[in-house]
Amino acid sequence: MRVRAAANDDSMKRVSIAAVVLYLLLVPQQFNFDVAGILMSPYRIALLVLSIYIASSALKSKVRFAWPDLLVVLAIAWITLASYVTSQSLADTLVQGGSHLVDIGLAYFLARTTIQTPDDLRKFLILVAPGIIFTGVIVAAEAISHRPIIHPLASALTGKFGGPGRWDVRMGFMRGVASLPHPILTGIFLASFLPLYMFAGLRGWPKAFSLIASLLGAFTMSSAAMLGLVVGALLCGYNWLVERVANLTWKQFVGAITMLYVMVESSSNSGFYNLLVRYASLNSVSAYNRVLIWKYGSQNVADNPWFGIGYANWDRPDWMHSDSFDWFWLILALRFGIPVAILALGATLMGVVAVALRSSRMPPRDRRLLIGVAISVAVFALGLNSVSLWMASLAWFFMLLGLTVTLGFQAAPAPVPMRPMPVPAPMPGQDRPGTHSRPSIAR
Repeated sequence: MRVRAAANDDSMKRVSIAAVVLYLLLVPQQFNFDVAGILMSPYRIALLVLSIYIASSALKSKVRFAWPDLLVVLAIAWITLASYVTSQSLADTLVQGGSHLVDIGLAYFLARTTIQTPDDLRKFLILVAPGIIFTGVIVAAEAISHRPIIHPLASALTGKFGGPGRWDVRMGFMRGVASLPHPILTGIFLASFLPLYMFAGLRGWPKAFSLIASLLGAFTMSSAAMLGLVVGALLCGYNWLVERVANLTWKQFVGAITMLYVMVESSSNSGFYNLLVRYASLNSVSAYNRVLIWKYGSQNVADNPWFGIGYANWDRPDWMHSDSFDWFWLILALRFGIPVAILALGATLMGVVAVALRSSRMPPRDRRLLIGVAISVAVFALGLNSVSLWMASLAWFFMLLGLTVTLGFQAAPAPVPMRPMPVPAPMPGQDRPGTHSRPSIAR
Protein backbone atom coordinates (compact mmCIF):
# COMPACT_ATOMS: atom_id res chain seq x y z
CA MET A 1 0.00 0.00 0.00
CA ARG A 2 2.82 2.40 0.85
CA VAL A 3 4.57 1.65 -2.46
CA ARG A 4 1.36 2.28 -4.39
CA ALA A 5 0.69 5.53 -2.52
CA ALA A 6 4.25 6.71 -3.18
CA ALA A 7 3.86 5.88 -6.89
CA ASN A 8 0.59 7.82 -7.03
CA ASP A 9 2.20 10.82 -5.33
CA ASP A 10 5.10 10.77 -7.80
CA SER A 11 2.68 10.50 -10.72
CA MET A 12 0.60 13.43 -9.49
CA LYS A 13 3.68 15.61 -9.03
CA ARG A 14 4.90 14.86 -12.54
CA VAL A 15 1.51 15.44 -14.13
CA SER A 16 0.98 18.67 -12.19
CA ILE A 17 4.21 20.05 -13.63
CA ALA A 18 3.00 19.38 -17.18
CA ALA A 19 -0.40 20.92 -16.38
CA VAL A 20 1.17 24.11 -15.00
CA VAL A 21 3.21 24.51 -18.19
CA LEU A 22 0.10 24.13 -20.33
CA TYR A 23 -1.67 26.84 -18.34
CA LEU A 24 1.37 29.08 -18.87
CA LEU A 25 1.05 28.47 -22.62
CA LEU A 26 -2.33 30.20 -22.38
CA VAL A 27 -0.92 33.40 -20.85
CA PRO A 28 -1.41 36.24 -23.40
CA GLN A 29 1.63 37.54 -25.24
CA GLN A 30 1.31 40.95 -23.58
CA PHE A 31 3.06 39.39 -20.58
CA ASN A 32 6.15 38.55 -22.65
CA PHE A 33 9.29 40.64 -22.25
CA ASP A 34 12.62 40.99 -24.01
CA VAL A 35 15.96 39.94 -22.52
CA ALA A 36 19.02 40.64 -24.67
CA GLY A 37 17.03 40.14 -27.85
CA ILE A 38 15.36 36.93 -26.62
CA LEU A 39 11.60 37.07 -26.22
CA MET A 40 10.82 35.60 -22.81
CA SER A 41 7.37 34.38 -21.86
CA PRO A 42 6.09 32.72 -18.68
CA TYR A 43 6.13 29.25 -20.23
CA ARG A 44 9.69 29.71 -21.56
CA ILE A 45 10.89 30.74 -18.12
CA ALA A 46 9.19 27.69 -16.62
CA LEU A 47 10.74 25.34 -19.19
CA LEU A 48 14.20 26.78 -18.59
CA VAL A 49 13.81 26.27 -14.84
CA LEU A 50 12.46 22.76 -15.42
CA SER A 51 15.43 21.86 -17.61
CA ILE A 52 17.17 20.79 -14.38
CA TYR A 53 14.28 18.43 -13.63
CA ILE A 54 14.34 17.09 -17.20
CA ALA A 55 18.08 16.42 -17.05
CA SER A 56 17.76 14.80 -13.63
CA SER A 57 15.00 12.48 -14.88
CA ALA A 58 17.14 11.49 -17.86
CA LEU A 59 20.13 10.73 -15.66
CA LYS A 60 17.97 8.62 -13.36
CA SER A 61 16.83 6.62 -16.41
CA LYS A 62 13.17 7.38 -15.77
CA VAL A 63 12.73 7.75 -19.52
CA ARG A 64 13.96 5.12 -21.93
CA PHE A 65 15.62 6.25 -25.16
CA ALA A 66 13.47 6.19 -28.30
CA TRP A 67 14.51 6.96 -31.87
CA PRO A 68 12.29 10.08 -32.15
CA ASP A 69 14.38 11.55 -29.29
CA LEU A 70 17.44 11.46 -31.51
CA LEU A 71 15.56 13.04 -34.41
CA VAL A 72 14.35 15.91 -32.20
CA VAL A 73 17.86 16.53 -30.85
CA LEU A 74 19.32 16.48 -34.38
CA ALA A 75 16.61 18.87 -35.58
CA ILE A 76 17.52 21.41 -32.85
CA ALA A 77 21.23 21.01 -33.60
CA TRP A 78 20.61 21.58 -37.32
CA ILE A 79 18.44 24.65 -36.59
CA THR A 80 21.32 26.11 -34.58
CA LEU A 81 23.85 25.34 -37.33
CA ALA A 82 21.56 26.74 -40.05
CA SER A 83 20.98 29.88 -38.00
CA TYR A 84 24.72 30.46 -37.84
CA VAL A 85 25.19 29.83 -41.57
CA THR A 86 22.38 32.18 -42.64
CA SER A 87 23.10 34.95 -40.12
CA GLN A 88 26.84 34.43 -39.45
CA SER A 89 26.22 36.15 -36.15
CA LEU A 90 26.77 34.40 -32.86
CA ALA A 91 24.09 36.53 -31.20
CA ASP A 92 21.44 35.60 -33.82
CA THR A 93 22.52 31.97 -33.60
CA LEU A 94 22.03 31.92 -29.84
CA VAL A 95 18.66 33.67 -30.08
CA GLN A 96 17.23 31.45 -32.82
CA GLY A 97 18.81 28.22 -31.61
CA GLY A 98 17.95 28.95 -27.98
CA SER A 99 14.32 29.78 -28.68
CA HIS A 100 13.82 26.54 -30.62
CA LEU A 101 15.70 24.59 -27.96
CA VAL A 102 13.04 25.75 -25.48
CA ASP A 103 9.93 25.62 -27.67
CA ILE A 104 10.78 22.30 -29.31
CA GLY A 105 13.37 20.46 -27.22
CA LEU A 106 12.44 21.31 -23.65
CA ALA A 107 8.70 21.14 -24.35
CA TYR A 108 9.14 17.72 -25.98
CA PHE A 109 11.33 16.24 -23.25
CA LEU A 110 9.21 17.73 -20.46
CA ALA A 111 6.23 15.74 -21.76
CA ARG A 112 8.46 12.68 -22.13
CA THR A 113 9.45 12.86 -18.46
CA THR A 114 6.15 13.90 -16.87
CA ILE A 115 3.48 11.85 -18.69
CA GLN A 116 4.64 8.25 -18.70
CA THR A 117 1.48 6.14 -18.50
CA PRO A 118 -2.10 6.29 -19.81
CA ASP A 119 -3.28 7.13 -16.29
CA ASP A 120 -0.82 10.04 -16.20
CA LEU A 121 -2.42 11.40 -19.35
CA ARG A 122 -5.90 11.03 -17.85
CA LYS A 123 -4.83 13.00 -14.77
CA PHE A 124 -3.31 15.64 -17.04
CA LEU A 125 -6.54 15.98 -19.02
CA ILE A 126 -8.54 16.40 -15.83
CA LEU A 127 -6.17 19.07 -14.49
CA VAL A 128 -6.14 21.11 -17.71
CA ALA A 129 -9.88 20.74 -18.41
CA PRO A 130 -10.79 24.11 -16.79
CA GLY A 131 -8.27 25.89 -19.04
CA ILE A 132 -9.59 24.17 -22.17
CA ILE A 133 -13.19 24.94 -21.21
CA PHE A 134 -12.39 28.58 -20.43
CA THR A 135 -10.58 29.01 -23.77
CA GLY A 136 -13.46 27.49 -25.74
CA VAL A 137 -16.08 29.62 -23.98
CA ILE A 138 -14.11 32.83 -24.55
CA VAL A 139 -13.65 31.99 -28.25
CA ALA A 140 -17.40 31.51 -28.66
CA ALA A 141 -18.21 34.67 -26.67
CA GLU A 142 -15.84 36.77 -28.78
CA ALA A 143 -17.18 35.33 -32.04
CA ILE A 144 -20.83 35.92 -31.15
CA SER A 145 -20.42 39.33 -29.51
CA HIS A 146 -17.93 40.64 -32.11
CA ARG A 147 -15.85 41.97 -29.23
CA PRO A 148 -12.35 40.76 -28.23
CA ILE A 149 -12.09 39.98 -24.52
CA ILE A 150 -8.74 38.59 -23.39
CA HIS A 151 -6.26 40.67 -25.40
CA PRO A 152 -7.76 44.10 -24.58
CA LEU A 153 -7.80 43.12 -20.90
CA ALA A 154 -4.17 41.96 -21.03
CA SER A 155 -3.18 45.16 -22.87
CA ALA A 156 -4.89 47.26 -20.21
CA LEU A 157 -2.95 45.45 -17.49
CA THR A 158 0.47 45.60 -19.16
CA GLY A 159 0.24 48.60 -21.47
CA LYS A 160 1.40 46.43 -24.38
CA PHE A 161 -0.46 45.76 -27.62
CA GLY A 162 -1.03 42.15 -28.60
CA GLY A 163 -3.32 39.76 -30.41
CA PRO A 164 -4.24 39.53 -34.09
CA GLY A 165 -3.34 42.41 -36.34
CA ARG A 166 -6.97 42.64 -37.41
CA TRP A 167 -10.26 41.17 -36.23
CA ASP A 168 -11.88 39.50 -39.23
CA VAL A 169 -15.53 38.54 -39.62
CA ARG A 170 -16.48 35.37 -41.47
CA MET A 171 -19.97 33.98 -42.01
CA GLY A 172 -21.38 36.55 -39.57
CA PHE A 173 -18.99 35.69 -36.71
CA MET A 174 -15.86 37.49 -35.62
CA ARG A 175 -12.91 35.11 -35.47
CA GLY A 176 -12.54 34.25 -31.78
CA VAL A 177 -8.99 34.00 -30.50
CA ALA A 178 -9.05 33.94 -26.65
CA SER A 179 -5.48 34.29 -25.30
CA LEU A 180 -3.38 32.93 -28.18
CA PRO A 181 -2.02 35.39 -30.76
CA HIS A 182 -4.04 34.20 -33.79
CA PRO A 183 -7.42 32.50 -34.34
CA ILE A 184 -5.95 29.69 -36.41
CA LEU A 185 -3.58 28.77 -33.56
CA THR A 186 -6.43 28.76 -31.04
CA GLY A 187 -8.59 26.65 -33.31
CA ILE A 188 -6.02 23.94 -33.97
CA PHE A 189 -5.08 23.95 -30.26
CA LEU A 190 -8.67 23.23 -29.20
CA ALA A 191 -9.22 20.72 -32.01
CA SER A 192 -6.24 18.64 -30.83
CA PHE A 193 -8.08 17.85 -27.57
CA LEU A 194 -11.21 16.36 -29.18
CA PRO A 195 -9.83 12.81 -29.72
CA LEU A 196 -8.05 12.89 -26.35
CA TYR A 197 -11.17 13.61 -24.31
CA MET A 198 -13.29 11.37 -26.53
CA PHE A 199 -11.19 8.27 -25.79
CA ALA A 200 -9.65 9.05 -22.39
CA GLY A 201 -12.31 7.08 -20.51
CA LEU A 202 -13.13 10.03 -18.27
CA ARG A 203 -16.59 10.67 -16.87
CA GLY A 204 -18.60 13.64 -15.71
CA TRP A 205 -17.85 17.29 -16.40
CA PRO A 206 -14.18 16.96 -17.50
CA LYS A 207 -15.20 14.89 -20.50
CA ALA A 208 -18.52 16.53 -21.39
CA PHE A 209 -17.49 20.18 -21.07
CA SER A 210 -14.03 19.66 -22.57
CA LEU A 211 -15.53 18.00 -25.64
CA ILE A 212 -17.90 20.94 -26.04
CA ALA A 213 -14.99 23.35 -25.59
CA SER A 214 -13.03 21.55 -28.31
CA LEU A 215 -15.98 21.90 -30.68
CA LEU A 216 -16.21 25.60 -29.83
CA GLY A 217 -12.87 25.90 -31.61
CA ALA A 218 -15.01 26.15 -34.76
CA PHE A 219 -15.80 29.74 -33.68
CA THR A 220 -12.24 30.69 -34.64
CA MET A 221 -13.69 30.47 -38.15
CA SER A 222 -10.49 28.80 -39.24
CA SER A 223 -10.45 26.26 -42.06
CA ALA A 224 -7.63 24.33 -40.39
CA ALA A 225 -9.52 24.15 -37.08
CA MET A 226 -12.76 23.03 -38.71
CA LEU A 227 -10.94 20.48 -40.83
CA GLY A 228 -9.21 19.18 -37.70
CA LEU A 229 -12.52 18.88 -35.85
CA VAL A 230 -14.29 17.17 -38.76
CA VAL A 231 -11.46 14.75 -39.54
CA GLY A 232 -10.89 14.04 -35.85
CA ALA A 233 -14.59 13.30 -35.31
CA LEU A 234 -14.72 11.07 -38.40
CA LEU A 235 -11.70 9.07 -37.27
CA CYS A 236 -13.25 8.66 -33.81
CA GLY A 237 -16.39 7.40 -35.53
CA TYR A 238 -14.36 4.99 -37.65
CA ASN A 239 -12.75 3.54 -34.53
CA TRP A 240 -16.26 3.04 -33.10
CA LEU A 241 -17.04 0.95 -36.19
CA VAL A 242 -13.74 -0.97 -35.95
CA GLU A 243 -14.66 -2.07 -32.43
CA ARG A 244 -18.04 -3.38 -33.62
CA VAL A 245 -17.47 -4.71 -37.16
CA ALA A 246 -15.37 -7.85 -37.22
CA ASN A 247 -13.74 -7.43 -40.65
CA LEU A 248 -13.05 -3.70 -40.38
CA THR A 249 -9.50 -2.64 -39.44
CA TRP A 250 -7.29 0.44 -39.34
CA LYS A 251 -4.95 -1.16 -41.87
CA GLN A 252 -7.76 -1.13 -44.41
CA PHE A 253 -8.40 2.55 -43.71
CA VAL A 254 -4.74 3.52 -44.11
CA GLY A 255 -4.54 1.50 -47.31
CA ALA A 256 -7.66 3.14 -48.74
CA ILE A 257 -6.42 6.65 -47.90
CA THR A 258 -3.04 5.89 -49.46
CA MET A 259 -4.67 4.65 -52.66
CA LEU A 260 -6.94 7.72 -52.78
CA TYR A 261 -3.96 10.04 -52.37
CA VAL A 262 -2.00 8.30 -55.14
CA MET A 263 -5.00 8.38 -57.49
CA VAL A 264 -5.71 12.08 -56.92
CA GLU A 265 -2.04 13.05 -57.12
CA SER A 266 -1.53 11.16 -60.37
CA SER A 267 -4.79 12.07 -62.11
CA SER A 268 -5.24 15.70 -61.02
CA ASN A 269 -3.33 18.59 -62.55
CA SER A 270 -3.38 20.57 -59.30
CA GLY A 271 -2.49 17.74 -56.93
CA PHE A 272 -4.04 16.48 -53.69
CA TYR A 273 -3.03 19.42 -51.48
CA ASN A 274 -4.29 22.09 -53.89
CA LEU A 275 -7.65 20.34 -54.17
CA LEU A 276 -7.89 20.05 -50.38
CA VAL A 277 -7.08 23.73 -49.86
CA ARG A 278 -9.44 24.83 -52.62
CA TYR A 279 -12.51 22.95 -51.39
CA ALA A 280 -11.88 22.87 -47.62
CA SER A 281 -11.13 26.57 -47.12
CA LEU A 282 -13.65 29.07 -45.78
CA ASN A 283 -11.93 31.94 -47.57
CA SER A 284 -11.14 31.68 -51.28
CA VAL A 285 -8.51 34.44 -51.09
CA SER A 286 -6.55 32.71 -48.30
CA ALA A 287 -6.94 29.38 -50.10
CA TYR A 288 -5.41 30.81 -53.29
CA ASN A 289 -2.68 32.45 -51.23
CA ARG A 290 -1.74 29.06 -49.73
CA VAL A 291 -1.44 27.61 -53.23
CA LEU A 292 0.92 30.45 -54.12
CA ILE A 293 2.89 29.88 -50.90
CA TRP A 294 3.49 26.28 -51.94
CA LYS A 295 4.42 27.27 -55.49
CA TYR A 296 6.94 29.99 -54.68
CA GLY A 297 7.94 28.77 -51.23
CA SER A 298 8.98 25.37 -52.52
CA GLN A 299 11.10 27.12 -55.16
CA ASN A 300 12.87 29.04 -52.38
CA VAL A 301 13.50 25.74 -50.60
CA ALA A 302 14.86 24.17 -53.79
CA ASP A 303 17.27 27.09 -54.15
CA ASN A 304 18.45 26.80 -50.51
CA PRO A 305 17.98 23.11 -49.62
CA TRP A 306 20.54 22.61 -46.85
CA PHE A 307 20.38 25.60 -44.53
CA GLY A 308 17.41 27.60 -45.82
CA ILE A 309 17.25 31.39 -45.80
CA GLY A 310 16.80 31.97 -42.06
CA TYR A 311 14.41 34.81 -41.26
CA ALA A 312 15.19 36.73 -44.44
CA ASN A 313 12.36 37.75 -46.74
CA TRP A 314 11.50 34.95 -49.16
CA ASP A 315 11.38 35.52 -52.92
CA ARG A 316 7.92 35.93 -54.44
CA PRO A 317 6.19 38.15 -57.01
CA ASP A 318 5.84 41.84 -56.11
CA TRP A 319 2.06 41.58 -56.15
CA MET A 320 2.19 39.10 -53.24
CA HIS A 321 2.34 41.82 -50.61
CA SER A 322 1.85 39.61 -47.54
CA ASP A 323 4.87 37.77 -46.17
CA SER A 324 2.59 35.32 -44.32
CA PHE A 325 3.73 31.71 -44.71
CA ASP A 326 0.97 29.38 -43.53
CA TRP A 327 2.67 26.01 -43.92
CA PHE A 328 4.65 24.75 -40.93
CA TRP A 329 6.49 21.84 -42.54
CA LEU A 330 7.49 23.94 -45.54
CA ILE A 331 8.57 26.94 -43.46
CA LEU A 332 10.88 24.68 -41.44
CA ALA A 333 12.63 23.77 -44.68
CA LEU A 334 12.55 27.39 -45.87
CA ARG A 335 14.17 28.79 -42.72
CA PHE A 336 16.52 26.01 -41.69
CA GLY A 337 16.82 23.57 -44.58
CA ILE A 338 15.17 20.38 -45.74
CA PRO A 339 16.93 18.17 -43.11
CA VAL A 340 15.04 19.91 -40.27
CA ALA A 341 11.67 19.31 -41.94
CA ILE A 342 12.55 15.66 -42.57
CA LEU A 343 13.72 15.15 -38.97
CA ALA A 344 10.59 16.78 -37.47
CA LEU A 345 8.27 14.88 -39.81
CA GLY A 346 10.14 11.65 -39.13
CA ALA A 347 9.81 12.05 -35.36
CA THR A 348 6.09 12.77 -35.75
CA LEU A 349 5.47 9.80 -38.03
CA MET A 350 7.44 7.44 -35.76
CA GLY A 351 5.50 8.64 -32.72
CA VAL A 352 2.10 8.11 -34.38
CA VAL A 353 3.03 4.67 -35.72
CA ALA A 354 4.52 3.57 -32.39
CA VAL A 355 1.52 4.59 -30.29
CA ALA A 356 -0.88 3.04 -32.82
CA LEU A 357 0.99 -0.28 -32.75
CA ARG A 358 1.31 -0.23 -28.95
CA SER A 359 -2.45 0.30 -28.60
CA SER A 360 -3.12 -3.20 -29.96
CA ARG A 361 -1.28 -4.70 -26.97
CA MET A 362 -3.07 -2.67 -24.31
CA PRO A 363 -6.26 -3.35 -22.31
CA PRO A 364 -9.42 -1.96 -23.97
CA ARG A 365 -9.59 1.26 -21.90
CA ASP A 366 -5.95 2.13 -22.53
CA ARG A 367 -6.15 1.00 -26.14
CA ARG A 368 -8.86 3.58 -26.87
CA LEU A 369 -6.82 6.33 -25.21
CA LEU A 370 -3.71 5.52 -27.26
CA ILE A 371 -5.79 5.50 -30.44
CA GLY A 372 -7.10 8.93 -29.44
CA VAL A 373 -3.52 10.14 -29.01
CA ALA A 374 -2.57 8.81 -32.46
CA ILE A 375 -5.59 10.55 -34.03
CA SER A 376 -4.83 13.82 -32.25
CA VAL A 377 -1.20 14.00 -33.39
CA ALA A 378 -1.98 12.80 -36.93
CA VAL A 379 -4.76 15.36 -37.43
CA PHE A 380 -2.62 18.10 -35.86
CA ALA A 381 0.26 17.25 -38.23
CA LEU A 382 -2.13 17.29 -41.20
CA GLY A 383 -3.45 20.70 -40.17
CA LEU A 384 0.08 22.09 -40.13
CA ASN A 385 -0.03 22.06 -43.93
CA SER A 386 -2.00 25.31 -43.61
CA VAL A 387 -0.69 26.66 -40.29
CA SER A 388 2.58 28.23 -39.18
CA LEU A 389 3.30 27.53 -35.51
CA TRP A 390 5.24 29.77 -33.20
CA MET A 391 5.94 30.04 -29.47
CA ALA A 392 3.06 28.60 -27.34
CA SER A 393 1.38 26.66 -30.15
CA LEU A 394 4.75 25.26 -31.24
CA ALA A 395 5.52 24.17 -27.67
CA TRP A 396 2.12 22.46 -27.33
CA PHE A 397 2.60 20.46 -30.53
CA PHE A 398 5.94 19.11 -29.33
CA MET A 399 4.55 18.45 -25.84
CA LEU A 400 1.84 16.40 -27.51
CA LEU A 401 4.45 14.62 -29.61
CA GLY A 402 6.57 13.95 -26.52
CA LEU A 403 3.80 12.24 -24.58
CA THR A 404 2.92 10.31 -27.74
CA VAL A 405 6.46 8.94 -28.01
CA THR A 406 6.47 7.96 -24.33
CA LEU A 407 3.16 6.11 -24.60
CA GLY A 408 4.22 4.50 -27.87
CA PHE A 409 7.67 3.30 -26.80
CA GLN A 410 7.43 3.04 -23.02
CA ALA A 411 3.86 2.41 -21.82
CA ALA A 412 3.49 -1.15 -20.55
CA PRO A 413 0.25 -3.13 -20.69
CA ALA A 414 -1.60 -3.34 -17.41
CA PRO A 415 -0.89 -6.61 -15.62
CA VAL A 416 -3.60 -9.22 -15.98
CA PRO A 417 -4.62 -10.58 -12.58
CA MET A 418 -3.99 -14.29 -12.15
CA ARG A 419 -7.06 -16.39 -11.58
CA PRO A 420 -6.80 -18.87 -8.70
CA MET A 421 -6.54 -22.47 -9.79
CA PRO A 422 -9.72 -24.44 -9.10
CA VAL A 423 -9.41 -26.83 -6.21
CA PRO A 424 -10.54 -30.35 -7.21
CA ALA A 425 -13.18 -31.98 -5.06
CA PRO A 426 -11.79 -34.75 -2.82
CA MET A 427 -12.53 -38.37 -3.65
CA PRO A 428 -14.61 -40.29 -1.15
CA GLY A 429 -12.46 -41.29 1.79
CA GLN A 430 -9.74 -38.76 0.95
CA ASP A 431 -8.86 -35.56 2.73
CA ARG A 432 -9.45 -32.23 0.94
CA PRO A 433 -6.19 -30.94 -0.61
CA GLY A 434 -4.38 -28.59 1.68
CA THR A 435 -5.70 -30.27 4.85
CA HIS A 436 -4.28 -33.04 6.97
CA SER A 437 -6.19 -35.50 9.13
CA ARG A 438 -5.12 -35.62 12.71
CA PRO A 439 -3.68 -39.09 13.55
CA SER A 440 -5.67 -41.12 16.02
CA ILE A 441 -4.11 -41.92 19.37
CA ALA A 442 -4.62 -45.41 20.72
CA ARG A 443 -5.59 -45.63 24.28
